[in-house]
Parts: sequence; C-alpha cells; structure tokens
Amino acid sequence: MVSVSTMMAHPGRLYLIGDATPNGWDLHTAALMLTVEDGVYEWVGDLSDGNLKFLENEDWIPSYGPATQGEALASGTMVKRVVELQDNDNKYTVSAGRYSLRIDLTGEDPQITVEDGTGMEDKGFSIHYPVAVYPIGSATAADWSLDNAIELTETAFNSGIYEGQIALHSGELKFLHQRDWGKAYGATAENAPIADEGAFDIMITDDSNDNKFAVSLAEETTFYVTVNAVTNQLVLSLNNPSGVENTLVENKIEAVYDLQGRMVAHSPVGLPAGLYILKGTHQSHKIIVK
Repeated sequence: MVSVSTMMAHPGRLYLIGDATPNGWDLHTAALMLTVEDGVYEWVGDLSDGNLKFLENEDWIPSYGPATQGEALASGTMVKRVVELQDNDNKYTVSAGRYSLRIDLTGEDPQITVEDGTGMEDKGFSIHYPVAVYPIGSATAADWSLDNAIELTETAFNSGIYEGQIALHSGELKFLHQRDWGKAYGATAENAPIADEGAFDIMITDDSNDNKFAVSLAEETTFYVTVNAVTNQLVLSLNNPSGVENTLVENKIEAVYDLQGRMVAHSPVGLPAGLYILKGTHQSHKIIVK
C-alpha cells in the first residue's frame, strides 16, 4: 500500500489572510508567500493592527494559527486546523509594522519565525494565480467529473500560464481554478464558439456568471493548450508551440485513504465528513468532505 508520506506533499503555496494583511479577509486576494523550498515559505511586507492566520489555498481550511486565540505574532509552534469548528479558528494578533515571516512545515510540528522586516525588500505576491487549472465540461474526456479532470500546472511559480494537451469534441468547456465548482476561466460571453485552433478571450467566472465555451468539431481533436491568466487568453494549437509535455491522461480515482494511511473506499461518493486523500492513476490530491 502506498504510504501517506508518499501520497501527501507539503502545500505548494501558503497565504496570509486577515485584517492585518494588505488585502483583508478576501480569500481570492490573500497575500501569497514565496515558496523557497518544499514546505518552506517566506514573506516580507507591512502589516496593520489586527489579526491574521495562514491558508493552504483559496479556502478556509486547512489553516494555520496559534495554539490559543489572540496570541501575539511571534516565533514558535503553530497549530494546523483541518476541521472547520467555531472554537478552533485561532488567529494571531498583530501590531502594525514591517515583518519578515518564515514558515516551515517540514518538521513534526509547523513552525513560524517572525523577525523585524525593516530595511528588507518585499517578498511574496500581492496578485496570485491558481496552482493549476482543470479543463472540464461535456467537450472533454472527463465530462463534468471533478475527479477525472486533467490537471494543467503552471509553467513557473505564480506565472499564471498553464500548458498541456487536451482532446476536445463538441460540447461545453471551461477551466476550473481547483477541483471545485467555484471560480473558473471561462468565455467572455455565454457559448462563445470554438470551431478550430486559435486564440480566444477568457475571463474569471463563478456561479453568478458561468460562461462556458461552445466547442463544435467534426471529430475529436487533440490540441496543445495554453491558458494565459495574465493576458486573459486561451490558445489552442494543432502544433506543439513550445515543447509542451503530453498531459493527455485521465486521472481515474483508484482508492480513498484517511490520514492514517488506511484505505477506506474505492470512490469518494458517499464519504462521511472528514479529510481524505484520493489516489489517482495520474496524481493524488486531498479533499475535504463537509
């Protein structure tokens, strides 16, 4: 059996969020730390009077904070929160100033190092892009299955550019920000047509504005795809534009594990509330069932 340590990796990113941070409590604009190595993250910048905690992604859990609510932001051991409970959402209390923060998740317990950031250059990102995007819809081989959607990863850390290959046939298409039905890169108008290779305008969509592309092809066609969130363009090409690796692999779920490494199911359907690891034929990832 594959061990949890093999399947689980440290988060690719870590975010600051809170009224002490530059962008407040907005999940989608939380300050992004710089990942300096696997499981180690750094950030330098100005903080205001208020509170903050740390997130792994654009969701409220998992999160990291102090052992007790309201501890002053200082070096020490952090607590990871994996279940959303009213009484465990501990946040640091911050006094306005310039800070250098370093978080290390590689040891037995998460550690934070807090230093005076006076005179240091900013480190981190005020604008951030998804770690990956997921082509999904009736035009794809995955159809509307979140688990089977192909993952297109960034060309570089926080580049906002995603490349790979997808096979398309007639149907609907958009690109999710994560394996979730929230934000996506979709069309600028509902049912914007795709009938051949070319460049197409994209925009961020959500439940209130769920524009999808209408793909119309005589037969299934494999395209090299670039999703550029910086220039807001989707480019489909029949020829490999820049040595894009073949990512045309469906990620079939083989097993579901709990955090103790025990296989609990062959499918995520019907799982009780909790945190699980889905082991796929192409990749593995964590899910939270509420």
